[in-house]
Amino acid sequence: MSLGAPSSIVGWFVRWLLPLLLALPTPWLTVRGEFVAVRASTTNRTLLCWAIKLSPTAYVTEAHCVRPYRKHQIVMIYGDIAPGPSVRERLGRKVASLRQPLCRHRVPPMMLASAPDGSNRTVLDRTVRNFIASYSVLSVTGRTLTCRECQVSAIRRVLPCPATPGTAVLYTDCLQQLSLARIASEPGSREAKLVDVRKYCPRQQVPFWQCMNETMVAVQRGASWPGRICCPLAMSVRCQHVCATGSSREDLRPGCRASDEQQLYGCLKRQEDGHRCCSSARTAECLEACGAVFHRYQTPSKALREQVLTACRTNNSNVMQCIKGFIDVTFNRNLKRYVPCCDASPEPKCRRVCHETLTAGGSDTDPYTVEEMIDLLQHRGGCGALMPTLPLWKCFLEADKQRTAGQQADSNEVSRINQIGMDSAKQHCCLKAESVRCRRLCSTTYANEWTTNLVDFEQECLAAPEEHALRQCIDEVDEPCELGCDGLSFCSNFNNRPTELFRSCRHQSDMAARGDVEQWRRQGFIPFPGNVRLPIRNETQCSFEIWKSIACTLQIKPCTKGHHTNHICRQDCHEVLKNCVDWDRMPDGLTVSSLCQQLAPQNNSLPCISMGRFQAHGIGPGGMMDGEERIIADVALVSPCKGNPCNATQLCVANRDGTFGYRCVNGCPLGEASSYLVPVGAFVRIPVSVTQKGCLKVCRCGESGRIEKCQPLPCISYDSCTLAGKRFPHLTHFYVECNVCSCFAEEITCTKRQCHVPGLTVDRSFTSLPCNCPAHYVPVCGRNGNTYPSACVAKCAGIQEGDIEFGPCRARNPCERIDCGPLSVCLPEWNVCLSGMHKPCPQYRCVNLTQSNCSTITDIRDTHLGYHANLCSMAYERATFAYREKYRKLCETSRRRNQVCGVNGVTYRSECEAWSDYSTVDYNGPCQEVGLISPTLDARCSSIKCPRRKLPNCSPVLPPGACCPVCGTALRIVYSRKQIDRGLYALKGQSTEYLTLRSILRSLETLLQTVECRLSGQLTFENDLYVVLETLSRNPSRLQTQICAREAERLVTLVRTQSHRITSELNLSALTVATLVTASSGVPLVYSSVVVVVGVTVVNVLVGAVRRTGL
Repeated sequence: MSLGAPSSIVGWFVRWLLPLLLALPTPWLTVRGEFVAVRASTTNRTLLCWAIKLSPTAYVTEAHCVRPYRKHQIVMIYGDIAPGPSVRERLGRKVASLRQPLCRHRVPPMMLASAPDGSNRTVLDRTVRNFIASYSVLSVTGRTLTCRECQVSAIRRVLPCPATPGTAVLYTDCLQQLSLARIASEPGSREAKLVDVRKYCPRQQVPFWQCMNETMVAVQRGASWPGRICCPLAMSVRCQHVCATGSSREDLRPGCRASDEQQLYGCLKRQEDGHRCCSSARTAECLEACGAVFHRYQTPSKALREQVLTACRTNNSNVMQCIKGFIDVTFNRNLKRYVPCCDASPEPKCRRVCHETLTAGGSDTDPYTVEEMIDLLQHRGGCGALMPTLPLWKCFLEADKQRTAGQQADSNEVSRINQIGMDSAKQHCCLKAESVRCRRLCSTTYANEWTTNLVDFEQECLAAPEEHALRQCIDEVDEPCELGCDGLSFCSNFNNRPTELFRSCRHQSDMAARGDVEQWRRQGFIPFPGNVRLPIRNETQCSFEIWKSIACTLQIKPCTKGHHTNHICRQDCHEVLKNCVDWDRMPDGLTVSSLCQQLAPQNNSLPCISMGRFQAHGIGPGGMMDGEERIIADVALVSPCKGNPCNATQLCVANRDGTFGYRCVNGCPLGEASSYLVPVGAFVRIPVSVTQKGCLKVCRCGESGRIEKCQPLPCISYDSCTLAGKRFPHLTHFYVECNVCSCFAEEITCTKRQCHVPGLTVDRSFTSLPCNCPAHYVPVCGRNGNTYPSACVAKCAGIQEGDIEFGPCRARNPCERIDCGPLSVCLPEWNVCLSGMHKPCPQYRCVNLTQSNCSTITDIRDTHLGYHANLCSMAYERATFAYREKYRKLCETSRRRNQVCGVNGVTYRSECEAWSDYSTVDYNGPCQEVGLISPTLDARCSSIKCPRRKLPNCSPVLPPGACCPVCGTALRIVYSRKQIDRGLYALKGQSTEYLTLRSILRSLETLLQTVECRLSGQLTFENDLYVVLETLSRNPSRLQTQICAREAERLVTLVRTQSHRITSELNLSALTVATLVTASSGVPLVYSSVVVVVGVTVVNVLVGAVRRTGL
């Protein structure tokens, strides 16, 4: 019986269940397509979805992947990854439901693209359903007789027609003959291609030919652009079209993201480099040979390399030096060792070409170079871009790693993605996620699981209203808030605002806002998040200016100064939706409150953007104050780096020597898909653990433009801190009496200001100095390189008695007993170190006069205040180095004036020397007294005569210990000594000057956008950093003063919000609290919700204080 039951069950299964299963449209019977990932791209977002590849150009995906991106083409980007079982089953059932089950996949070529503008999900699904259902089966008995192929028109937006945006073109064989990118990049074959188009496309299709003529005019207009040859490399169809009709790199911004189109932008850089190299050719032969090297985006052949050497070697040394890196190749005589890697590719054509290429290896006299091998596999074999995540290239990299492990121990990474992630700058934002799931999705997405997690992360987290802080941080990485807006034509109400912040004030956004308004007018509705359409009322009921201000606000993206948020105020949202939306045509269940909840911040204490400020006309010349017209007219001059005029691999650094220009310096991206760059030589922090918070490593940006030499940092905990029985969360600020404190990674850091408590402090004995030290001026030098007014103040600041020497630090020559060796010179470099572990604190450096850096050290002053153009000139004249001038055209150096005293208590030879040390002048003459601070800014220095200040627009601040007020905006910054110690541990004694006061001030200065402002700072004896921003002008206008005040507020916000610009760089990551100093109060203004702790000996009262800061 036990043996018979199974046989009866098997018989029942074969007789009844199996025929039924064969008749069902199940995925495993009908779907033989390959699972791939497809990408739908817009100008500012990318959505990844799974799809099934039915043929080389036919894909089926889920409607929600296509619907939000109806204007944009879907392009396959990955084919070597597999979805989970649930995704496979869901997509399989979708395909099965859209086809007859027994038709054996005879599907003609077709690219699944967007439906016409204005269509909905039903139209899109019906388009796909009708297309696939057109292949019917003539038999229902299980035998497939034949599948009938039909001439089916697919919906595809092909040409970017300026006159008819959103037009969908129906085609059969017509547009299959046209590749706009190929036509643009190959002018010689353009007419032949158009002949084919005329052959297949009837002249009766008038809209099509109108669109074609307009497109060809745009193509012809940019025919001389060197980058046109790169257009076929664009991954998305939209980017191909923008490239084909563009005439410069700037024209690519509306449709091409540099992080997505890396191959395209790499080619563009190559063409730009070629134009730069070849333009210096002196002969026609050399110019032609040089141009041929860059004419294609592949490695130049041996014949081309020899042709360049023959034509340019004699009289064109500049060309040869410039082109050297492009014609140098790597020879590998044993390419056959890579043959096993060919089988790693999932594409049959790639495997075949790979075997043929590596086995042949070229000819005996002209073997393939490594570069030529890569070109053949990419362009002939279709093996894809050189990405370490693809199995083929990963195999090559691992083979090279095994071969060179002994030679390159410091660069043994298999993949750059595993080393620095896809975007480590955005990884720092993940700590701001409210939910644990979003924090994990964020970390894994920007680490190394971009393709699998990005869709879920964007839909679940970035679209969630409660994750506003996370979304804001990621927006700041992509589009940081910048001062000033001008040059807009449509959104002209945003012009002439040099003191306000905007994320996207540029021509492309201006045109996008114009297009949005035109589209809203034409369609009669506005698309809203969540697939909601808002039907709008006509202009008689709702002013056109309102819709214009909405479109401009969404595209130009103004920011608040206190938080850099760009949310529309909830009150404005209510007014617009209530008065301008036709609620008679709205679906049931939607209300004004529910819709505004998705746009406006839920926290009412956060500042917001009021659209009413941008509906009136901008500031006109008649409203300017004296001296402001030049600033408003020359916003580009004041902010030379606005819009990043450098290429994709360089950073813009503003000149601060009075020339008001900029220079481009090489940088390193913080990830394979990151657009954020750090300069060469910078040390950065990169998260190393997805599961554990607080584990990072320190890496350096190398000369090659890659992150290298990584060292682990000790992991930190982001738990709360405890003080007097009270707990304070990580990254919160509070006060103990008049001292600001911060909680950072379980460490509480407080300033050491001497507080005056009315009724408890005897006024006659109160000195205002730390530890109530006497007001004696007997300067001492701490081992950290900082000068203190007395030994009492130094000890109160935490300097041990054995680490104190009498006299100012600059009274000693640090090079006195230093032997740098022959042909080298010792340069004093007075540094102030920020940690007791920093021993010794570097005070000098040796420079080899025979190397190129001798001439790069410029603007030298010797000890007699003589000027030298560079260090080589100074050494030739046998002068003694004193300092490097930084603002030579703006500061004062006079041999008749002996000395000046800086606000940091250091005596300098001149104002220019004080400026070069990131200080500012307190008074003329050597330092004689220490200022005693009072709330009325009266320093009470009896023997000091203060210099005349900048009037009338002077906002005075008084640095600790100074005698005279300074005209400027000041901020006080608390830093974590433990963070400095962790950095020193990771640096292993190398490049420790990166963690000094000068390095931090230099990095803060690079964050300044305008060149009208100068930054100075000091380590105070109250154990914090006091930074002042003042105008360079001797007689500043009110607007110039306001611009510098906005720059100071911007620095405060970057530190307060722990922006990626602060957390990514090793030196700035130690900054935990930044507060603005106001002239009217001794207590700084904090841009956050802070807890004020009031007490004398024991902290016993907690008072919540919330200060809202708006625009």
